[in-house]
Amino acid sequence: MTETSAPREGLTYWQSVRRDFVRNKLAVVSGFVILLIAVVAILCPLLANNRPLYISAVLPDDYNNALQITIEQLSKFATNPSGEERARTSKLIAENFASMAEHLSMQERVKLEELRNRFRGIESKGPPQAAAGIAAALDSFFDSELQPVQRYPALRALTAVEVFLLVVLALCPFVLVLQGRKRVWVKTTTLLGAALLLTICLKNVYPTIQDSTPYRSLVEAPEFQKNGHVVSTLVPYGENENILGDSRKPPTWFIGKAERGTRWHWLGTDTNGRDVLARMVYGARVSMLVSIVAVAIYTVIGMFLGAIAGYFRGWTDIVISRFTEIVICFPPLMVILSVQAFLKPSILNIVLSLAALWWTGVQRLQRGEFLRLVDLDYVQAVRALGGSNLRIITMHILPNALGPMLVMTSFGIAGAILIESALSFLGFGVPQPMASWGDLLNNGRNDITGTWWLTLFPGFAIFLTVTCFNLVGEGFRDVLDPRREH
Repeated sequence: MTETSAPREGLTYWQSVRRDFVRNKLAVVSGFVILLIAVVAILCPLLANNRPLYISAVLPDDYNNALQITIEQLSKFATNPSGEERARTSKLIAENFASMAEHLSMQERVKLEELRNRFRGIESKGPPQAAAGIAAALDSFFDSELQPVQRYPALRALTAVEVFLLVVLALCPFVLVLQGRKRVWVKTTTLLGAALLLTICLKNVYPTIQDSTPYRSLVEAPEFQKNGHVVSTLVPYGENENILGDSRKPPTWFIGKAERGTRWHWLGTDTNGRDVLARMVYGARVSMLVSIVAVAIYTVIGMFLGAIAGYFRGWTDIVISRFTEIVICFPPLMVILSVQAFLKPSILNIVLSLAALWWTGVQRLQRGEFLRLVDLDYVQAVRALGGSNLRIITMHILPNALGPMLVMTSFGIAGAILIESALSFLGFGVPQPMASWGDLLNNGRNDITGTWWLTLFPGFAIFLTVTCFNLVGEGFRDVLDPRREH
């Protein structure tokens, strides 16, 4: 029987840890705040977007533009002798035919289909000059009332990764309920497998579409108010949507009585007219992505090297420990600044730099835990029964050494958020124009009193997130302390 399964008042070790952690109300509240920030990071395209969640309207500009372009392309097709150029033009014409069909009634679609079939005949075996006749027919054929078009722009613009994360978030409650008391790895495998399969099916049926329709000008047009319907996101602005007329606007609620027709910016705008709340929502994704991925990578590296050094000891321990001491000598912030200065700034560079430098603390802690546990009686019993080194490390020692890793991980995520924010504040963080909390601080540092909201709100977000991770780490440290009273 391993140490983790030793009963205490009818509870296993980890059940006792969970019970004691729940009693720490401050740590529990901090955990819920972190969970809320993580949910915002996943849902940010559906919370802040200049594309509506749903829109039903007549879009004459789309149709007229496609019609005009198609007429020009047909004329070009009729006179172009180049086979390669004609093939490319033919493909564009076919796409425009499909685009125009979305805006027509069933009767008009039949007429359009007749012209498309005529063009297919010309394309395959007919004389190219006949395309000019189709262009003339298009120019005078359609003079009917356009029908409303229903779209889901924000949903259709989601990438495969975003859909996967949304599906994981949606399936979490069902998997937890259906799996009952099964092991964590079974629940995790079931969740990720089901999410991956469902994502593949959804993206095959509904591939990602990036349309350039000016939805804001369409919704604000007087004609739309008569026959249009729209369901906007909670923050109806994009991550990088510049509205120059709204630049440096304070929070709308702070203005007092806003003028009629004023766009509402709950947390104000930056120097380029971008909505601060929208950029803070997307900045949460950057902060959580950088911190969690970096910490996950360097935790795996540190645990692996620490386990090898602590279990085998001898020359293996000496070599790994000396290498760890060498890496500790490199100042992380300076190294990351150098990497970002010499290479193109990117999130990947930040993540890899943090992972390459911060694993040393995890390695030393894991080594100490293995040195403490490797000579205990239950480990010697497994070795005497013929257990392999891999089984002893992974199945018997590692589960009992995971407690301190939870504390190290929570503090590490907080530190990674601070590093990423500091780099973005200095201009060496995520590449422009990607949103980041540190970049928002950098945007407002030249006029702190005039654009105080660019300092207050992102600074508070960084403070709140880091504090919550530190409080969760404190809670884990208290309940995992071997000297604590149960």
